[in-house]
Amino acid sequence: MIYLKKFDLVEDEIYSGYPYHIFPYKKLYSIDFEPITIFYGNNGSGKSTLLNLIAEKIKINRNTPLNKTGYFNSYVEECKEYINEDIPYDSKIICSEDVFKYIVDKRKRNIDKDKEREELAQRYNKLKYEQIYYSTYETLKECVEVRNKTMSKYIKSRISQDEREFSNGQTALKFFDNELQENHLYLLDEPENSLSPKFQLELKELIQELARYFNCQFIIATHSPFLLSLPNAKIYDLDSEPVKIKKWTYLENMKLYYEFFKENEKYFIEKNYK
Repeated sequence: MIYLKKFDLVEDEIYSGYPYHIFPYKKLYSIDFEPITIFYGNNGSGKSTLLNLIAEKIKINRNTPLNKTGYFNSYVEECKEYINEDIPYDSKIICSEDVFKYIVDKRKRNIDKDKEREELAQRYNKLKYEQIYYSTYETLKECVEVRNKTMSKYIKSRISQDEREFSNGQTALKFFDNELQENHLYLLDEPENSLSPKFQLELKELIQELARYFNCQFIIATHSPFLLSLPNAKIYDLDSEPVKIKKWTYLENMKLYYEFFKENEKYFIEKNYK
C-alpha cells in the first residue's frame, strides 16, 4: 500500500538557514515512495531531517516533541506532499527516543513492582506471625487468608502479574510488536538502535510482512545492513552527491562490511569454528 506517493523539497539553492543547505547541495528535490522506502547515509547526511520534514508536512502523529525553529516551519510550508490514499489516523513517526523511553518506563515499572512485592511480604509476615488487633472485618478476613496461603500466593493475589525482565533488545522489539499495526503509514528513525543483529532480523521480517500482506507503508532512516536488505525497498543514498537510488549491496558501508568479512572468511570456515 502506498499512502504517501511523492514529496517535493524546496528547490531554491540560495537559502542558507537550516535545513536549506543540505538537500539542494545534494540535488535532492523530489522523493518517490514505494511500500518500503529507505533513507541511507552516515550521521549528518540528513536522514532524520528528511523524516521530520515529511512528518511535519503530513501532520503525522509523534510521541517525542520535535525541536524546530521558524526556519524549519517556513521550509515545511514550501514543501509539497502528494497523497495517494488517505493517511490512516493512527499513523506515526517513531524515533529512537520513543523506544528508549519505553525501555526506561518498563524498567521503572519492574522496580516499582519489586518495591510493592517487598511491602506485601512485610505485611504477610506481620499478619501471620504478630498479634493483630482486628479493628475491621477486612483485617480479620485478610488475616484468615494469610493463614491459608503461602507468601507467594498472597502476593500474586494482590499485585499485577510480574512483567518478565527482558534485555533492552527484547524490550525494544516488543515495543515494535506493540506499535506496528496493519493499515498504517510509519516513519521509522533508526529503529535498529537498541536491537542486536538477531532482533534487527526479526524487525526486518515484521516490517516485510506488514508491508506485503497488511497494507502498511514504511519510510525508514537507517544504516542497518539487515533493514537495508529488505526485499524491493527503494533506497536513497544520501551519501551520494547528487543523491542516487541504489541497491543495498552497492552502498559504501555495505561494501566495507563485505570486504571485511571476505578478508576474514577463513576464520568462519575453520573446522573447529563454533
